[in-house]
Amino acid sequence: MNTARKRFPISLAAAFLLWGVLVSGVLRAPPQNILSWDTFGYHLYLPATFIHHDLGLNDAAWVQEAMTKYEAGGKPYQINPTADGRWVMKYPMGLAILWLPFFLIAHVLAGILGFAQDGFSAPYQWALIIAALVYMLIGIMLLRRVLRHFFSEVITTATLALIVTGTNYFHQAVYSTGMPHVFLFTLGAGVLWFSIRWHKDRRRKDALITGALLGLLVVSRPSEIVWVLVPLLIGLVDAASWKDHLSTLWSRRKHLIIMVAMATLVCVPQLVYWKWMTGKWLYMSYNNPGEGFEFLHPYTWDVLFSFRKGWYIYTPIMLVATLGILLLRRFLPEMRWAVIAFFILNLYIVSSWSCWWYADSFGQRALVQSYPMMALPLGAVLVWLNGLAMRWRITGVAALLALTGLNLFQSQQSIDGLIQTSRMTWPAYKAVFGTVHAPEGLADKWLVERSYIGENGSPDRARYHRIPLARVGYDVDHEAGDTIAFRGNGSFRLEAGREFSPGWSCMWKDLTNCDHIWLEVSCRMQRPMDGSTPPVSLVTTFDHLGDNYGYMARDMDLATVAPGEWMRVSQWYLSPEVRRPTDVLKAYCWLRDTLPVHVDDLEVILYEPIEQP
Repeated sequence: MNTARKRFPISLAAAFLLWGVLVSGVLRAPPQNILSWDTFGYHLYLPATFIHHDLGLNDAAWVQEAMTKYEAGGKPYQINPTADGRWVMKYPMGLAILWLPFFLIAHVLAGILGFAQDGFSAPYQWALIIAALVYMLIGIMLLRRVLRHFFSEVITTATLALIVTGTNYFHQAVYSTGMPHVFLFTLGAGVLWFSIRWHKDRRRKDALITGALLGLLVVSRPSEIVWVLVPLLIGLVDAASWKDHLSTLWSRRKHLIIMVAMATLVCVPQLVYWKWMTGKWLYMSYNNPGEGFEFLHPYTWDVLFSFRKGWYIYTPIMLVATLGILLLRRFLPEMRWAVIAFFILNLYIVSSWSCWWYADSFGQRALVQSYPMMALPLGAVLVWLNGLAMRWRITGVAALLALTGLNLFQSQQSIDGLIQTSRMTWPAYKAVFGTVHAPEGLADKWLVERSYIGENGSPDRARYHRIPLARVGYDVDHEAGDTIAFRGNGSFRLEAGREFSPGWSCMWKDLTNCDHIWLEVSCRMQRPMDGSTPPVSLVTTFDHLGDNYGYMARDMDLATVAPGEWMRVSQWYLSPEVRRPTDVLKAYCWLRDTLPVHVDDLEVILYEPIEQP
């Protein structure tokens, strides 16, 4: 009897090959300190719980010590102070749950191999690298199963290759290994696969796993709640059949209850932690007034098309995938509305965050975790392309290969510093397009550099227009004036009950049309005649709905002048990324004591760019 040898699926071979490429890329130049910046914050739950037994961070000294020893990145922004002197983690615990098995193994190995068992030494660093590689493999395999459910081996193989190498997934996996997006990609692929299985086989186990994965997504990044649309909308073929679809879901309500219960159970530790630390079941840990959701004013155009971080600019193959949504009605009708609803809501949430460029990254990193869903319309494009005449098929394949090559080339440009990770502009993009060498004056074409960890210095005045903006004096007829004056007829007496001087303020939209400005803010202060030195600060800040951001305070050392003498204090202030055009820029003086002191002659000088990048 003739028996044909079962062939090894090419899509499976491709999945292992693509994973091997990622492994090679990571191990060729492994992260020198993966437990730094945001990753440090996601990881912090593990050493706090299992090593220091201090989840409440009653003594945060060990956190600062670890940040200093392992150069984890600036000030400890990864934790927020509470009213009772403890510190609450800024980031949710989902990734720590995913990393837990690897952490525990690393902890044992650290003791055996003689490394510090502090949660941050080399074994813990390598544990996270290995965890990332393992979850990459799982994510690719899950996505392969999803694609193979709908497409042929060839289409599945091509789609996998385009997603892994033709998008910024590649850059995140190889060069930003510890960031959450690759892990979220894997969880999203899992939700997609087990939701498909649940709809197909109607098994309770698949509902249970789907719920657990949804819970992990939400507890890793709450905005990923958008994935709940997937199990609810798979099978909805067209808008006219929604009643039948709801009837089907209602008939399977027991499984939906199991799904919700499992998702909630996974989220319970996070909710309990927030309640214990803050008194609230839900806690908004991003408490900087300078960033937050702007649901009424989303930055959708910038997210998609800006040269700073445009999704379609730096990951153009996703424009192809987006257009592929139009083909779902023909090729994947049962997934059409799930993809449409997910795409619209996810893009809306991502583009509603005021820091829409999501700090340093290559391209739009916040959309990487959506690629399992976007793989479906991309696959539909390939199916459509396969049905065309040969010459058009060859043209389409060549275009996709060119876009993949562009992605890989620009990924390397980002690593080499030609594509700046948060400050790119159209002139800078033009200057580096297709080149491997930085052209002269490239940095001048980028957006202005703002420091993450300290002051911003002062501007190159040759590149700015100097515009005297305001001078605030305090005459004797002012209700809080004083006859003592540096200039004119009076000054302002700061004292108990009047700790803040009248100052200067202006809405951002009325101040400039430029992307940034510098201010030179100065004032005069008189050292009291009795020789005292009250602590006084010159403050410049933005006000957003009553809260401050971009806050800068220059303390004045009155001990450097004689009693009765006036001293001039000034500071350079670089405008932050302004959240809303109606936010107000303010400058004033602040007495941080009860001893009186006189201030006068508050002056504000504007420095506006001569040329904008």
